[in-house]
Amino acid sequence: MKFDGRKIRDQILSELKVKFAALSTKPTLAVIWIGDDKVSARYIEQKQRAAEFVGVRFDICKFPESVTTKVVEEQIKKLNSDASVTGIMIQLPVPETVDQFELVSAIAPEKDVDALRFCSDIECTFRPPVTLGVLEALKESGINLANSTVAVVGRGFLVGEPLINVLRSEVADLRIADSKTPHLATLTADADVVISATGHAGLIKPDMIKPGAILIDAGTTEIGGKLAGDVDLECYEKSAFYTPVPGGIGPMTVAVLFKNLLVAAQKQIKDPESSSG
Repeated sequence: MKFDGRKIRDQILSELKVKFAALSTKPTLAVIWIGDDKVSARYIEQKQRAAEFVGVRFDICKFPESVTTKVVEEQIKKLNSDASVTGIMIQLPVPETVDQFELVSAIAPEKDVDALRFCSDIECTFRPPVTLGVLEALKESGINLANSTVAVVGRGFLVGEPLINVLRSEVADLRIADSKTPHLATLTADADVVISATGHAGLIKPDMIKPGAILIDAGTTEIGGKLAGDVDLECYEKSAFYTPVPGGIGPMTVAVLFKNLLVAAQKQIKDPESSSG
């Protein structure tokens, strides 16, 4: 079974549009963008389109690559104390000259709708959109995680590590690896679920999975202008359920970001004090 992330994204966004319209105040998502990374520009454009569709304000706080950590941190503090700003996110990656942890730490927990604080292992009100998108796909697959062996391949800041932290208490047997793990197939070959998020195109081959496995592909690589996932296309026929790239987890991530924004808006409208710095 092929997971249609775009279809579910559209369903979620349509539901969110109604809920956002019912709020007494129009929410605002503020995006910190440093530099001119082309991939970042594409992701920001996707989020902006979604924001326009659901009816929320989308403010981009753009900085040159040469900006200092202090300047961006001051901007984040202003956004924290601005009652009209509902959620704040930093578009990653940031330049190496900027202290990412300092910036993430500066975001108020109740406004961190992208859950970068959770990824940084500090107090956070929300869970990462990618993690929640993966859980949504697993729910669609019908798998009972409590009785399953799950192999997570990839330990990245945005996907792998936060997903591992969430799944630890959810699954019967959690196996953790990355693209450099020796004899990787020994960890994946009998797993009920294989989740890969390494950014190494075609890493997971058919001989590395069992028949009827659930395949969650959260890795993305650009090859010749086209997006490719971690899971080799030949794995699809052998699996019982798979998320394609593109069109799988990626679209879900955008939808869940706005789900988090709605929760933030509902809390802040009920308790205006929660939006102060």
